[in-house]
Formats: sequence, C-alpha cells, structure tokens
Amino acid sequence: MLSFITGTTGAGEWCVLLAVALIVAGPKRLPALAREFGRMYAKFCRVAEGFRRQLFELEAEINHAEDKADKALEDAFKSEGDESKAKPVMIA
Repeated sequence: MLSFITGTTGAGEWCVLLAVALIVAGPKRLPALAREFGRMYAKFCRVAEGFRRQLFELEAEINHAEDKADKALEDAFKSEGDESKAKPVMIA
C-alpha cells in the first residue's frame, strides 16, 4: 500500500489493482468509483499541501524568533562591555 502512496508502483502492481477493482466493483460502477477516488485524492493533496505550508510558516516563525533572541542576547553582551566574562546561554 505504501508504494501506491509514494509513487513507486510498477505496471504489474497497477494491473493487479485494476483487476481487483474490476472484480470488486464491477464494470458498471468502476468509472464512478474512479471519479470519486480522484476527487478524494485531490482533496487529500490540497489538505496535505496546506499542512506542509503551515509547517514551513511555523518553522520560519521559530527561526525568526531565534534570530531576534540571538540579536537581543548579543546586544546585551555588547552593552555590558566585556564579552569575555559573559556566559553563553543555550536556547532550547
């Protein structure tokens, strides 16, 4: 099943899948089922793309916040004048 999702299916696997679908659904219902599958797959792709986009936006926000924290820390070290005495702080 994973090979169908990842796109690594061969011609033989597609033939077996088509034969099983033809036996299970029958020749009359197969076109309607294929259209419905296409609609569901398109919806899944839209949802997955939205989720991926949200993850990238969250990552960008986190990186921006880290940059601001690093800049503030650097400014605090500079304002004290002696950076050699400052202890590094790890931000998790």
